[in-house]
Amino acid sequence: MLGRVTLCISLASIFLGGESLRLKTPPQVPFIRHENDGQISKEGNGLIRTMDSAPPHLGRQIPQDERDTWNVACNSELSKHECSRVSDGSNNTFWQPKVHTGSLNSLPHSIVIDLREVKNVNAISMRPLPDADLGGAIAGHKVFLSVDEDDEEKWELVAFGTWFEDVQDKFATFEPRPAQFVRLEAHSATKETPFVRVVSIDVWVTKAPTPSRHGLGKWGPTVDFPLVPVGVFIDPLGGKVISFSSFAHDTFGQGVTDHTTLTATWDPTTETISHRHVRKTHHDMFCPGMAFDVHGRMIISGGESADKVSIYDPVKDDWISVREMKIARGYQGSATCANGHIFIIGGSWGPVGIDFGDRKGETYDPETDKWTLLNEVCSEDIATTMDWEKDYRSDNHVWLMGWKNNSVFHAGPSKDMHWITLTETGAIQNAGQRGINDSMCGVAAMYDAVEGKILAAGGAPSYNYKDGDGNIKGGKATADAFIITLSDVNTPVNIKPAGRGMHSPRSFAHAVILPNGDTLVVGGQEEPRVFTEDTAQLVPEIYSPSTNTWTQVAPNSIVRAYHSFALLLRDATVLVGGGGLTIQKDVNHFDAQIYIPPYLLTASGARAKRPLIRKTSAASVLPGGNLTVTTDRKVVGASLVRYGGATHSLNNDQRRLPLPLYDTGSPLEYAVLIPEDGGVAVPGYYMLFVMDVHGVPSEAKNVQIQVAVGKENR
Repeated sequence: MLGRVTLCISLASIFLGGESLRLKTPPQVPFIRHENDGQISKEGNGLIRTMDSAPPHLGRQIPQDERDTWNVACNSELSKHECSRVSDGSNNTFWQPKVHTGSLNSLPHSIVIDLREVKNVNAISMRPLPDADLGGAIAGHKVFLSVDEDDEEKWELVAFGTWFEDVQDKFATFEPRPAQFVRLEAHSATKETPFVRVVSIDVWVTKAPTPSRHGLGKWGPTVDFPLVPVGVFIDPLGGKVISFSSFAHDTFGQGVTDHTTLTATWDPTTETISHRHVRKTHHDMFCPGMAFDVHGRMIISGGESADKVSIYDPVKDDWISVREMKIARGYQGSATCANGHIFIIGGSWGPVGIDFGDRKGETYDPETDKWTLLNEVCSEDIATTMDWEKDYRSDNHVWLMGWKNNSVFHAGPSKDMHWITLTETGAIQNAGQRGINDSMCGVAAMYDAVEGKILAAGGAPSYNYKDGDGNIKGGKATADAFIITLSDVNTPVNIKPAGRGMHSPRSFAHAVILPNGDTLVVGGQEEPRVFTEDTAQLVPEIYSPSTNTWTQVAPNSIVRAYHSFALLLRDATVLVGGGGLTIQKDVNHFDAQIYIPPYLLTASGARAKRPLIRKTSAASVLPGGNLTVTTDRKVVGASLVRYGGATHSLNNDQRRLPLPLYDTGSPLEYAVLIPEDGGVAVPGYYMLFVMDVHGVPSEAKNVQIQVAVGKENR
């Protein structure tokens, strides 16, 4: 997010999910794909449209002379609105299926395009009618590819989701795959109409498909969201992925003071996406702090509405307002502590004129809805020193991890690290230096909390490499990577290199801890420049602590830079998405991709058979407690990975607890012991995984670690 800018804007009323929503109309930049002859436009001047989302980073749009050779078929069509209209190159015609007499809904509809030869397809786009905001545009959809139309087993799902309810061109972008046939299925329409109307469908192709070396993992389907997912977390109770943007689906701020938030929820079990406009909290949650409490409630603090705090209640599937912070802020760091309180520090904005030295840390008690200011801990203590934007940026996106004796470890992004103890007024003590440079918008992840090990990687001395006029002001991102090992509070920490560093320098990347203790680092840029995609890194890499090496894995073709995210899912895959949310439409990414790590694949690329957790002895446990786990086959390892929430390269909540397994004497039953210190086993909900002899993880079961009552939490 850039500094606040006041713009003269026009507003358009758009209907979303049963509510009337006022959104900013984007500037009208011409995007004319085919020749216009002016009969659809209200002004009679042809169809001129702004692209809502970024076009594919790779490939080319198939030109009209090739489109003329396509064979197009559909399950239904009206006279004069045949399915072939989607490829005729005219904006004056459209495909519309029949609505069955007496039927309230004739969906789903499908249309199949025969490209007449095998090509490496990596995207489609769909253009609705200009009045589609009144109904009839495709919303819920699925996209399939195949080399053989008649063999249903060869059809591969490559994208699915829900497009936003407006008249912009809609994209489904995915990793390139050889295909001759493209099938678009419409499962719902805007305004719940029983029909769809499509002006045209375009197809993008590349020269070569994505490499498919299965030892590197591979990319699965793309999930299309009706918004740019900038902040994302998983509902620990239901397993649904909840995302949010700002007051609008495709932009933020720009002088608008609409204190509301658009959210979208993906249910992986049904492959459906719903969305809502959260109004009652009066909170624009863009650029907030995020932390889960012990009950699995996501607590979102500040952001665009810098004084507000909202909680997502997974039991009621509802958002509620709670007491405001003592200091209004956005871009802060948050961490859940051993006593269940949440510590927050940093934040680029708040009351106009607030002094940097007065930007104190504070704690929140979710049980009493009380904020406590820590007068002895402030942003000056943990700030970076190399950023050319100085105080505005120097306390952004702080890396924080709850630790023993109810302390918090500050790992960065400043090169100086600190211990923060949560006494009545707070206290802070230097813990040494991580490296020679600050690492703004780098990543940090506690991949082994039992041993106190944190991976820190990437980042840059400054938030931005260039200023708004294009002048180089900051340094490029680094590939440096370190292992930080914690011991007792207020003692120096151990620092050593993580391998030889990453293969690629990265800022605006994300780190995701995997069940086996490896860490995936994905996305980012070499030159950290917000709302650009130059120098984007498209080859993720995995750090393995067992070998102390970095391995490049399967590349992806969708840029994930500023405002992107990555999260571990319950099935041990990784969801990587977002990017943009700006009036610069060519960087807006309304989607996420599913990365399938190598441990889920066989040598042939098929899905590996995975172990199954049949049951656990309890769903909730105290630190120092134990569980028994019953499986369907022999397993050799287990781990707990805490649920997290990701935004702006930050996910302080995630941590992994490796769990040794003990044979109970009963067939396929194992005992696991939870670490006894609540600063190691921070309270909250975790994903429990077991691994077989081949390293294949199970799907996760939920385990809640409760708040311990003892000296470590006083």
